[in-house]
Amino acid sequence: MDYIGNLVGRSQIAVDIHLRAFAADAGLPALNYQQLRAVYEAAAAQLGHDPAGLEHAVWRIKAQAH
Repeated sequence: MDYIGNLVGRSQIAVDIHLRAFAADAGLPALNYQQLRAVYEAAAAQLGHDPAGLEHAVWRIKAQAH
């Protein structure tokens, strides 16, 4: 549902395999979907970034690594 929200213009974090891998690389492998989404939302807020923009940046980094 979060991904669909992004497609219709909402700024949301949709946790997928790339966002999970990025979090695991940062030492956060054992978080569930809601916890991981909250971590990304808090990071975006602390950095002053749009949540969907942060999600897309992380997704691109991990997607290019494959």
